Amino acid sequence: MRGDTCTISTRRRTYRRIESKAGSSRSPEESYLQFIKIETKNPPTSIPCSSSLTRRFFDRPLDSKCFNVGVGALDQLFIRDGTLDKLIWNDNWSVDETVSFFRYLADKKLPSRWSPLGSFFVSSNYNLVIIWGSRYYTDFGRLMRFNHYQVEEFDISPGEKYLVTYNRPDPTDPNGLWLKIFDVSTGTGIVGLNNADVADSPQWPVIRWAGGKDDTYFATLSKSNTVSVYETKTFNLLGKAPLKLDDVIDISWSPTEAVLAILCGEKPLKVLLLQIPDEVKLAEKEITAIVGDCKMHWQSNGEYLAVNTYGGFEFFRIKEKGIPTDFLKVDKKILAFAWEPSGHRFAVIYGDEPTLTVSFYSMKTPGKVTELTTLSNKQADSLFWSPKGNLVVLAGLKEGKLEFFDVDRLAQISSVANVKANQVVWNPSGEYVATVSTIPQEEFDSDWCSDPNDPLDRFTIWSSGGDCLFVHQCQNRIMQLDWRPYGGIIDDDMLKTQ
Repeated sequence: MRGDTCTISTRRRTYRRIESKAGSSRSPEESYLQFIKIETKNPPTSIPCSSSLTRRFFDRPLDSKCFNVGVGALDQLFIRDGTLDKLIWNDNWSVDETVSFFRYLADKKLPSRWSPLGSFFVSSNYNLVIIWGSRYYTDFGRLMRFNHYQVEEFDISPGEKYLVTYNRPDPTDPNGLWLKIFDVSTGTGIVGLNNADVADSPQWPVIRWAGGKDDTYFATLSKSNTVSVYETKTFNLLGKAPLKLDDVIDISWSPTEAVLAILCGEKPLKVLLLQIPDEVKLAEKEITAIVGDCKMHWQSNGEYLAVNTYGGFEFFRIKEKGIPTDFLKVDKKILAFAWEPSGHRFAVIYGDEPTLTVSFYSMKTPGKVTELTTLSNKQADSLFWSPKGNLVVLAGLKEGKLEFFDVDRLAQISSVANVKANQVVWNPSGEYVATVSTIPQEEFDSDWCSDPNDPLDRFTIWSSGGDCLFVHQCQNRIMQLDWRPYGGIIDDDMLKTQ
Protein backbone atom coordinates (compact mmCIF):
# COMPACT_ATOMS: atom_id res chain seq x y z
CA MET A 1 0.00 0.00 0.00
CA ARG A 2 2.17 2.83 -1.27
CA GLY A 3 1.71 5.94 -3.35
CA ASP A 4 -1.89 6.65 -4.32
CA THR A 5 -3.29 3.86 -2.10
CA CYS A 6 -2.66 5.99 1.01
CA THR A 7 -4.76 9.17 0.94
CA ILE A 8 -5.07 11.48 3.95
CA SER A 9 -7.48 14.33 4.64
CA THR A 10 -7.73 16.42 7.81
CA ARG A 11 -10.76 18.35 9.06
CA ARG A 12 -11.57 20.10 12.33
CA ARG A 13 -14.85 20.13 14.20
CA THR A 14 -16.61 22.55 16.50
CA TYR A 15 -18.35 21.80 19.79
CA ARG A 16 -22.15 21.86 20.01
CA ARG A 17 -24.79 20.55 22.35
CA ILE A 18 -27.16 17.93 21.00
CA GLU A 19 -30.86 18.43 21.60
CA SER A 20 -32.72 15.87 23.72
CA LYS A 21 -36.25 14.73 23.14
CA ALA A 22 -38.45 17.03 25.16
CA GLY A 23 -40.69 15.78 27.92
CA SER A 24 -40.69 12.53 29.86
CA SER A 25 -43.68 10.75 28.32
CA ARG A 26 -42.93 7.66 26.26
CA SER A 27 -44.28 7.09 22.78
CA PRO A 28 -43.41 4.04 20.65
CA GLU A 29 -40.78 6.12 18.90
CA GLU A 30 -39.33 7.31 22.23
CA SER A 31 -39.42 4.07 24.22
CA TYR A 32 -36.78 3.36 26.80
CA LEU A 33 -36.22 0.98 29.71
CA GLN A 34 -37.42 1.97 33.18
CA PHE A 35 -35.54 0.34 36.06
CA ILE A 36 -37.38 -0.63 39.22
CA LYS A 37 -35.90 -1.05 42.70
CA ILE A 38 -35.42 -4.62 43.88
CA GLU A 39 -34.65 -6.21 47.22
CA THR A 40 -32.37 -9.10 48.07
CA LYS A 41 -33.89 -11.35 50.71
CA ASN A 42 -30.68 -13.11 51.68
CA PRO A 43 -27.69 -10.82 51.05
CA PRO A 44 -24.33 -12.61 51.14
CA THR A 45 -22.21 -12.37 54.25
CA SER A 46 -18.79 -12.71 52.63
CA ILE A 47 -17.58 -9.49 51.04
CA PRO A 48 -14.39 -9.10 48.98
CA CYS A 49 -11.77 -7.13 50.90
CA SER A 50 -9.45 -6.22 48.03
CA SER A 51 -8.51 -6.96 44.46
CA SER A 52 -6.22 -9.82 45.53
CA LEU A 53 -9.13 -12.22 45.68
CA THR A 54 -7.67 -14.83 43.38
CA ARG A 55 -4.09 -14.48 44.62
CA ARG A 56 -3.76 -18.03 45.87
CA PHE A 57 0.02 -17.60 46.21
CA PHE A 58 0.04 -14.04 47.48
CA ASP A 59 1.87 -15.04 50.69
CA ARG A 60 4.92 -16.24 48.76
CA PRO A 61 7.97 -13.96 48.35
CA LEU A 62 7.84 -11.39 45.58
CA ASP A 63 10.51 -12.97 43.40
CA SER A 64 10.84 -13.51 39.67
CA LYS A 65 9.47 -17.05 39.90
CA CYS A 66 6.14 -15.85 41.26
CA PHE A 67 5.83 -12.51 39.54
CA ASN A 68 6.65 -11.09 36.15
CA VAL A 69 9.31 -8.43 36.41
CA GLY A 70 7.80 -4.97 35.98
CA VAL A 71 4.23 -6.19 36.25
CA GLY A 72 3.85 -7.62 39.73
CA ALA A 73 1.00 -9.94 38.80
CA LEU A 74 0.76 -13.69 39.09
CA ASP A 75 0.16 -15.51 35.82
CA GLN A 76 -3.10 -17.34 36.34
CA LEU A 77 -4.98 -19.05 33.54
CA PHE A 78 -8.64 -20.00 33.35
CA ILE A 79 -9.62 -22.99 31.21
CA ARG A 80 -12.91 -24.82 30.85
CA ASP A 81 -11.82 -28.42 30.52
CA GLY A 82 -14.97 -30.27 29.53
CA THR A 83 -17.39 -29.82 32.42
CA LEU A 84 -14.78 -28.39 34.80
CA ASP A 85 -13.72 -24.78 35.33
CA LYS A 86 -10.05 -24.74 36.31
CA LEU A 87 -7.76 -21.95 37.46
CA ILE A 88 -4.13 -22.95 37.04
CA TRP A 89 -0.76 -21.45 37.87
CA ASN A 90 2.86 -22.19 36.95
CA ASP A 91 6.18 -20.77 38.20
CA ASN A 92 7.50 -19.67 34.82
CA TRP A 93 5.64 -21.81 32.23
CA SER A 94 8.93 -23.41 31.18
CA VAL A 95 7.87 -26.95 32.12
CA ASP A 96 4.47 -28.55 32.44
CA GLU A 97 4.24 -28.31 36.23
CA THR A 98 0.95 -26.48 36.41
CA VAL A 99 -0.90 -26.22 39.71
CA SER A 100 -4.68 -26.32 39.60
CA PHE A 101 -5.80 -24.34 42.65
CA PHE A 102 -9.47 -24.15 41.71
CA ARG A 103 -11.78 -26.76 40.19
CA TYR A 104 -15.52 -26.32 39.90
CA LEU A 105 -18.19 -28.28 38.06
CA ALA A 106 -19.43 -25.96 35.34
CA ASP A 107 -22.74 -25.66 33.56
CA LYS A 108 -21.74 -26.06 29.93
CA LYS A 109 -24.57 -23.77 28.80
CA LEU A 110 -23.43 -20.86 30.96
CA PRO A 111 -20.23 -18.80 30.88
CA SER A 112 -17.49 -18.26 33.45
CA ARG A 113 -14.88 -15.52 33.32
CA TRP A 114 -12.50 -13.23 35.18
CA SER A 115 -13.76 -9.85 36.34
CA PRO A 116 -12.51 -6.95 34.13
CA LEU A 117 -9.66 -5.98 36.50
CA GLY A 118 -8.96 -9.55 37.57
CA SER A 119 -10.15 -8.98 41.13
CA PHE A 120 -12.17 -12.18 41.24
CA PHE A 121 -13.43 -15.12 39.22
CA VAL A 122 -17.12 -15.35 38.30
CA SER A 123 -19.15 -18.42 37.38
CA SER A 124 -22.85 -19.07 36.81
CA ASN A 125 -25.03 -22.09 37.44
CA TYR A 126 -28.72 -22.16 36.51
CA ASN A 127 -30.12 -19.88 39.23
CA LEU A 128 -26.90 -18.36 40.55
CA VAL A 129 -23.96 -16.16 39.69
CA ILE A 130 -21.05 -16.87 42.05
CA ILE A 131 -17.97 -14.79 42.88
CA TRP A 132 -14.90 -16.79 43.88
CA GLY A 133 -11.69 -15.61 45.52
CA SER A 134 -9.55 -15.43 48.62
CA ARG A 135 -10.49 -13.34 51.63
CA TYR A 136 -7.26 -13.86 53.54
CA TYR A 137 -4.78 -14.57 50.74
CA THR A 138 -4.35 -18.18 51.89
CA ASP A 139 -7.72 -19.72 51.10
CA PHE A 140 -9.82 -19.85 47.98
CA GLY A 141 -13.56 -20.31 47.90
CA ARG A 142 -16.96 -18.85 47.29
CA LEU A 143 -17.19 -15.25 48.45
CA MET A 144 -20.79 -14.50 47.55
CA ARG A 145 -23.62 -15.53 45.32
CA PHE A 146 -26.35 -13.67 43.48
CA ASN A 147 -29.77 -15.17 42.78
CA HIS A 148 -31.38 -14.90 39.35
CA TYR A 149 -33.81 -17.57 38.21
CA GLN A 150 -32.59 -19.34 35.06
CA VAL A 151 -29.78 -16.85 34.52
CA GLU A 152 -28.29 -17.05 31.01
CA GLU A 153 -25.66 -14.30 30.96
CA PHE A 154 -23.85 -11.92 33.29
CA ASP A 155 -21.55 -8.94 33.02
CA ILE A 156 -19.30 -7.01 35.42
CA SER A 157 -18.94 -3.23 35.01
CA PRO A 158 -15.44 -1.99 34.01
CA GLY A 159 -14.68 -0.72 37.53
CA GLU A 160 -16.15 -3.90 39.07
CA LYS A 161 -18.76 -2.01 41.08
CA TYR A 162 -21.82 -3.65 39.50
CA LEU A 163 -22.93 -7.10 38.38
CA VAL A 164 -25.57 -7.40 35.64
CA THR A 165 -27.51 -10.68 35.31
CA TYR A 166 -29.84 -11.59 32.44
CA ASN A 167 -32.29 -14.13 31.09
CA ARG A 168 -34.53 -13.83 28.07
CA PRO A 169 -37.72 -11.88 28.82
CA ASP A 170 -40.92 -13.87 29.27
CA PRO A 171 -44.00 -11.77 28.40
CA THR A 172 -46.27 -14.39 30.02
CA ASP A 173 -44.84 -13.49 33.45
CA PRO A 174 -45.20 -9.70 33.76
CA ASN A 175 -43.83 -9.63 37.31
CA GLY A 176 -40.70 -11.65 36.59
CA LEU A 177 -37.35 -9.89 36.36
CA TRP A 178 -35.33 -10.55 33.22
CA LEU A 179 -32.43 -8.27 34.18
CA LYS A 180 -30.93 -7.38 37.56
CA ILE A 181 -28.13 -5.07 38.65
CA PHE A 182 -26.31 -5.85 41.92
CA ASP A 183 -23.81 -3.94 44.05
CA VAL A 184 -20.69 -6.12 44.00
CA SER A 185 -19.26 -4.65 47.23
CA THR A 186 -22.33 -5.62 49.29
CA GLY A 187 -23.97 -8.30 47.16
CA THR A 188 -27.37 -6.62 47.32
CA GLY A 189 -29.72 -6.10 44.40
CA ILE A 190 -30.27 -2.49 43.34
CA VAL A 191 -32.56 -2.33 40.31
CA GLY A 192 -34.05 -4.60 37.67
CA LEU A 193 -36.28 -4.80 34.61
CA ASN A 194 -39.50 -6.81 34.68
CA ASN A 195 -41.29 -8.58 31.86
CA ALA A 196 -43.87 -5.82 31.59
CA ASP A 197 -41.17 -3.73 29.90
CA VAL A 198 -40.07 -6.10 27.13
CA ALA A 199 -41.72 -4.69 24.01
CA ASP A 200 -38.57 -2.82 23.04
CA SER A 201 -36.01 -4.71 25.11
CA PRO A 202 -32.56 -4.94 23.48
CA GLN A 203 -30.60 -8.13 23.00
CA TRP A 204 -27.65 -9.04 25.18
CA PRO A 205 -25.51 -7.18 26.10
CA VAL A 206 -28.28 -4.88 27.32
CA ILE A 207 -26.02 -2.59 29.33
CA ARG A 208 -23.22 -0.75 27.50
CA TRP A 209 -20.91 0.67 30.18
CA ALA A 210 -19.06 3.96 29.74
CA GLY A 211 -15.27 3.84 29.75
CA GLY A 212 -13.08 4.28 32.81
CA LYS A 213 -13.35 2.69 36.23
CA ASP A 214 -15.91 4.94 37.91
CA ASP A 215 -18.94 3.08 36.47
CA THR A 216 -21.01 6.28 36.46
CA TYR A 217 -22.88 5.94 33.15
CA PHE A 218 -24.22 3.28 30.82
CA ALA A 219 -26.30 3.25 27.64
CA THR A 220 -28.85 0.97 26.00
CA LEU A 221 -29.71 0.56 22.31
CA SER A 222 -33.29 -0.59 21.80
CA LYS A 223 -34.83 -2.63 18.99
CA SER A 224 -36.35 0.60 17.66
CA ASN A 225 -32.81 2.04 17.37
CA THR A 226 -33.23 4.39 20.33
CA VAL A 227 -30.20 5.32 22.47
CA SER A 228 -30.82 5.94 26.17
CA VAL A 229 -28.13 6.99 28.65
CA TYR A 230 -28.44 6.35 32.39
CA GLU A 231 -26.45 7.34 35.47
CA THR A 232 -25.82 4.88 38.29
CA LYS A 233 -26.39 7.25 41.22
CA THR A 234 -30.16 6.83 40.81
CA PHE A 235 -30.33 4.58 37.70
CA ASN A 236 -32.53 7.19 36.07
CA LEU A 237 -32.47 8.28 32.44
CA LEU A 238 -30.26 11.31 31.76
CA GLY A 239 -32.33 14.25 30.55
CA LYS A 240 -35.53 12.26 31.25
CA ALA A 241 -35.65 11.18 27.60
CA PRO A 242 -33.64 9.20 25.02
CA LEU A 243 -31.19 10.97 22.73
CA LYS A 244 -32.81 12.62 19.74
CA LEU A 245 -31.18 10.55 17.04
CA ASP A 246 -32.67 8.67 14.11
CA ASP A 247 -31.67 5.29 12.65
CA VAL A 248 -28.97 4.42 15.17
CA ILE A 249 -27.02 1.37 14.00
CA ASP A 250 -24.49 0.92 16.79
CA ILE A 251 -22.90 2.65 19.77
CA SER A 252 -19.44 2.32 21.33
CA TRP A 253 -17.97 4.02 24.42
CA SER A 254 -14.42 5.26 24.73
CA PRO A 255 -12.49 2.78 26.91
CA THR A 256 -11.29 5.55 29.25
CA GLU A 257 -13.98 8.24 29.53
CA ALA A 258 -17.66 9.02 29.02
CA VAL A 259 -17.43 9.75 25.30
CA LEU A 260 -20.01 7.86 23.23
CA ALA A 261 -19.43 7.10 19.55
CA ILE A 262 -22.69 6.64 17.63
CA LEU A 263 -23.08 5.23 14.14
CA CYS A 264 -26.37 6.41 12.68
CA GLY A 265 -28.26 7.44 9.55
CA GLU A 266 -28.97 5.68 6.28
CA LYS A 267 -27.68 7.51 3.22
CA PRO A 268 -25.23 8.80 4.11
CA LEU A 269 -24.12 7.18 7.34
CA LYS A 270 -22.52 9.39 9.93
CA VAL A 271 -20.38 9.03 13.04
CA LEU A 272 -21.27 11.20 16.02
CA LEU A 273 -19.16 11.71 19.16
CA LEU A 274 -20.97 12.86 22.31
CA GLN A 275 -19.55 13.90 25.66
CA ILE A 276 -21.72 12.56 28.49
CA PRO A 277 -23.47 13.73 30.68
CA ASP A 278 -23.83 17.13 29.01
CA GLU A 279 -24.49 15.61 25.59
CA VAL A 280 -21.96 17.92 23.96
CA LYS A 281 -21.36 17.09 20.31
CA LEU A 282 -17.58 16.75 19.99
CA ALA A 283 -17.46 15.68 16.35
CA GLU A 284 -19.67 14.59 13.48
CA LYS A 285 -18.61 13.10 10.16
CA GLU A 286 -20.51 11.67 7.22
CA ILE A 287 -19.02 8.48 5.82
CA THR A 288 -19.61 6.16 2.89
CA ALA A 289 -19.96 2.61 4.16
CA ILE A 290 -21.88 -0.63 3.91
CA VAL A 291 -23.88 -0.97 7.14
CA GLY A 292 -22.95 -4.58 7.85
CA ASP A 293 -19.24 -3.95 7.30
CA CYS A 294 -19.04 -0.70 9.26
CA LYS A 295 -17.34 -1.18 12.65
CA MET A 296 -15.90 1.17 15.24
CA HIS A 297 -12.46 0.46 16.77
CA TRP A 298 -11.28 2.40 19.84
CA GLN A 299 -7.61 2.53 20.75
CA SER A 300 -7.19 1.25 24.33
CA ASN A 301 -6.35 4.69 25.78
CA GLY A 302 -9.22 6.36 23.94
CA GLU A 303 -6.83 8.54 21.93
CA TYR A 304 -8.05 7.41 18.51
CA LEU A 305 -11.20 5.98 16.96
CA ALA A 306 -11.13 4.11 13.65
CA VAL A 307 -14.26 3.42 11.61
CA ASN A 308 -14.48 0.99 8.70
CA THR A 309 -15.77 2.74 5.60
CA TYR A 310 -16.31 1.74 2.00
CA GLY A 311 -12.75 1.68 0.67
CA GLY A 312 -10.82 2.36 3.86
CA PHE A 313 -10.89 3.82 7.35
CA GLU A 314 -11.91 7.14 8.87
CA PHE A 315 -9.79 8.10 11.90
CA PHE A 316 -10.75 10.50 14.70
CA ARG A 317 -7.94 12.05 16.76
CA ILE A 318 -9.87 12.31 20.03
CA LYS A 319 -7.24 14.13 22.12
CA GLU A 320 -6.32 16.77 19.54
CA LYS A 321 -8.05 20.15 19.46
CA GLY A 322 -11.19 20.04 17.35
CA ILE A 323 -10.86 16.24 16.87
CA PRO A 324 -9.48 16.32 13.30
CA THR A 325 -10.12 13.33 11.06
CA ASP A 326 -7.86 11.41 8.68
CA PHE A 327 -8.82 9.02 5.89
CA LEU A 328 -6.83 5.96 4.87
CA LYS A 329 -7.71 4.34 1.57
CA VAL A 330 -7.74 0.54 1.44
CA ASP A 331 -9.12 -0.61 -1.89
CA LYS A 332 -9.23 -4.34 -1.11
CA LYS A 333 -11.25 -6.60 1.19
CA ILE A 334 -10.35 -5.98 4.85
CA LEU A 335 -10.00 -9.10 7.01
CA ALA A 336 -8.59 -7.71 10.27
CA PHE A 337 -7.75 -4.45 12.05
CA ALA A 338 -6.14 -3.94 15.46
CA TRP A 339 -4.67 -1.02 17.40
CA GLU A 340 -1.40 -1.29 19.26
CA PRO A 341 -2.39 -1.29 22.97
CA SER A 342 -1.74 2.16 24.47
CA GLY A 343 0.16 3.12 21.32
CA HIS A 344 -0.10 5.10 18.10
CA ARG A 345 0.33 2.22 15.65
CA PHE A 346 -2.15 -0.14 14.05
CA ALA A 347 -2.14 -3.06 11.64
CA VAL A 348 -4.49 -4.07 8.82
CA ILE A 349 -4.83 -7.40 6.99
CA TYR A 350 -6.45 -7.14 3.55
CA GLY A 351 -6.61 -8.82 0.16
CA ASP A 352 -7.88 -12.10 -1.22
CA GLU A 353 -7.11 -15.43 0.43
CA PRO A 354 -4.92 -17.41 0.54
CA THR A 355 -2.20 -14.77 -0.09
CA LEU A 356 -2.88 -11.65 1.96
CA THR A 357 -1.16 -8.37 2.75
CA VAL A 358 -0.36 -6.97 6.21
CA SER A 359 0.37 -3.25 6.60
CA PHE A 360 1.49 -1.31 9.68
CA TYR A 361 0.79 2.40 10.15
CA SER A 362 1.43 5.15 12.68
CA MET A 363 -0.76 8.06 13.85
CA LYS A 364 2.12 9.81 15.61
CA THR A 365 2.43 12.68 13.10
CA PRO A 366 -0.55 15.10 13.36
CA GLY A 367 -2.63 15.20 10.19
CA LYS A 368 -0.92 12.20 8.64
CA VAL A 369 -1.30 8.42 8.71
CA THR A 370 2.22 7.14 8.08
CA GLU A 371 2.84 3.76 6.52
CA LEU A 372 5.59 1.89 8.37
CA THR A 373 5.86 -1.28 6.31
CA THR A 374 3.85 -3.66 4.15
CA LEU A 375 4.26 -7.44 4.18
CA SER A 376 3.05 -9.19 1.03
CA ASN A 377 2.02 -12.78 0.30
CA LYS A 378 1.18 -13.65 3.90
CA GLN A 379 -1.09 -16.45 5.08
CA ALA A 380 -2.25 -14.45 8.10
CA ASP A 381 -5.97 -13.91 8.64
CA SER A 382 -5.76 -12.61 12.23
CA LEU A 383 -3.40 -10.44 14.26
CA PHE A 384 -2.78 -10.23 18.00
CA TRP A 385 -0.80 -7.40 19.61
CA SER A 386 1.24 -7.94 22.75
CA PRO A 387 -0.15 -5.92 25.71
CA LYS A 388 3.22 -4.15 25.71
CA GLY A 389 2.56 -3.09 22.14
CA ASN A 390 5.91 -3.75 20.50
CA LEU A 391 5.24 -7.30 19.29
CA VAL A 392 2.45 -8.83 17.25
CA VAL A 393 1.50 -12.38 16.30
CA LEU A 394 0.32 -12.71 12.70
CA ALA A 395 -1.78 -15.84 12.69
CA GLY A 396 -2.95 -17.96 9.79
CA LEU A 397 -5.29 -20.04 11.91
CA LYS A 398 -6.73 -21.94 8.97
CA GLU A 399 -3.25 -23.02 7.84
CA GLY A 400 -1.86 -23.42 11.38
CA LYS A 401 0.87 -20.80 11.03
CA LEU A 402 2.12 -18.21 13.55
CA GLU A 403 4.56 -15.42 12.80
CA PHE A 404 6.07 -13.43 15.68
CA PHE A 405 6.86 -9.93 14.42
CA ASP A 406 8.79 -7.08 16.08
CA VAL A 407 7.08 -3.81 15.11
CA ASP A 408 9.87 -1.66 16.60
CA ARG A 409 12.46 -3.24 14.32
CA LEU A 410 9.95 -4.10 11.56
CA ALA A 411 11.43 -7.57 11.42
CA GLN A 412 10.24 -11.14 11.83
CA ILE A 413 11.35 -12.85 15.04
CA SER A 414 10.26 -16.39 14.25
CA SER A 415 7.71 -18.46 12.37
CA VAL A 416 5.87 -21.58 13.54
CA ALA A 417 3.89 -24.09 11.46
CA ASN A 418 1.40 -26.90 12.15
CA VAL A 419 -0.29 -25.14 15.08
CA LYS A 420 -3.72 -26.56 15.95
CA ALA A 421 -5.55 -23.53 17.32
CA ASN A 422 -8.39 -21.11 16.79
CA GLN A 423 -7.41 -18.73 19.60
CA VAL A 424 -4.21 -16.83 20.35
CA VAL A 425 -4.12 -15.16 23.78
CA TRP A 426 -1.30 -13.01 25.24
CA ASN A 427 -0.80 -12.92 28.99
CA PRO A 428 -0.99 -9.41 30.59
CA SER A 429 2.79 -9.04 30.91
CA GLY A 430 3.40 -9.72 27.22
CA GLU A 431 5.89 -12.48 28.09
CA TYR A 432 3.79 -15.49 27.09
CA VAL A 433 1.29 -16.48 24.43
CA ALA A 434 -1.25 -19.28 24.77
CA THR A 435 -2.73 -21.06 21.75
CA VAL A 436 -5.72 -23.35 21.98
CA SER A 437 -8.44 -24.93 19.86
CA THR A 438 -11.76 -24.35 21.61
CA ILE A 439 -15.25 -25.55 20.75
CA PRO A 440 -18.61 -23.88 21.44
CA GLN A 441 -20.33 -24.88 24.68
CA GLU A 442 -23.30 -26.44 22.90
CA GLU A 443 -21.08 -28.78 20.88
CA PHE A 444 -19.46 -30.45 23.88
CA ASP A 445 -20.53 -34.01 24.66
CA SER A 446 -20.08 -34.92 28.35
CA ASP A 447 -19.35 -38.51 27.30
CA TRP A 448 -16.36 -37.37 25.28
CA CYS A 449 -13.29 -39.52 25.91
CA SER A 450 -10.04 -37.67 25.37
CA ASP A 451 -7.16 -39.14 23.44
CA PRO A 452 -3.88 -38.37 25.30
CA ASN A 453 -2.29 -37.52 21.96
CA ASP A 454 -5.14 -35.45 20.53
CA PRO A 455 -3.78 -31.95 19.76
CA LEU A 456 -7.29 -30.52 20.04
CA ASP A 457 -7.43 -31.37 23.77
CA ARG A 458 -4.41 -29.32 24.78
CA PHE A 459 -3.10 -25.80 25.00
CA THR A 460 0.41 -24.57 24.28
CA ILE A 461 2.43 -21.82 25.96
CA TRP A 462 4.90 -19.90 23.81
CA SER A 463 7.46 -17.27 24.68
CA SER A 464 7.06 -13.79 23.21
CA GLY A 465 9.77 -14.75 20.75
CA GLY A 466 7.92 -17.81 19.47
CA ASP A 467 9.70 -20.55 21.44
CA CYS A 468 7.43 -23.42 22.52
CA LEU A 469 7.71 -23.66 26.31
CA PHE A 470 5.38 -26.58 26.95
CA VAL A 471 2.17 -28.29 25.95
CA HIS A 472 -0.48 -29.08 28.55
CA GLN A 473 -2.82 -31.98 27.82
CA CYS A 474 -6.37 -31.67 29.17
CA GLN A 475 -8.85 -34.40 29.98
CA ASN A 476 -11.54 -33.13 27.61
CA ARG A 477 -12.13 -30.65 24.83
CA ILE A 478 -11.43 -27.06 25.87
CA MET A 479 -14.26 -24.55 25.63
CA GLN A 480 -12.74 -21.44 27.21
CA LEU A 481 -9.24 -20.11 27.94
CA ASP A 482 -8.21 -16.72 29.26
CA TRP A 483 -5.45 -15.15 31.31
CA ARG A 484 -6.26 -13.34 34.52
CA PRO A 485 -6.36 -9.58 33.78
CA TYR A 486 -4.11 -7.09 35.49
CA GLY A 487 -5.29 -3.79 36.88
CA GLY A 488 -6.57 -4.11 40.44
CA ILE A 489 -5.66 -2.30 43.64
CA ILE A 490 -3.31 -4.99 44.94
CA ASP A 491 -1.49 -5.06 41.59
CA ASP A 492 -0.68 -1.37 42.02
CA ASP A 493 0.47 -1.93 45.61
CA MET A 494 2.79 -4.73 44.45
CA LEU A 495 4.41 -2.44 41.92
CA LYS A 496 5.20 0.10 44.65
CA THR A 497 6.95 -2.51 46.83
CA GLN A 498 9.17 -4.06 44.16
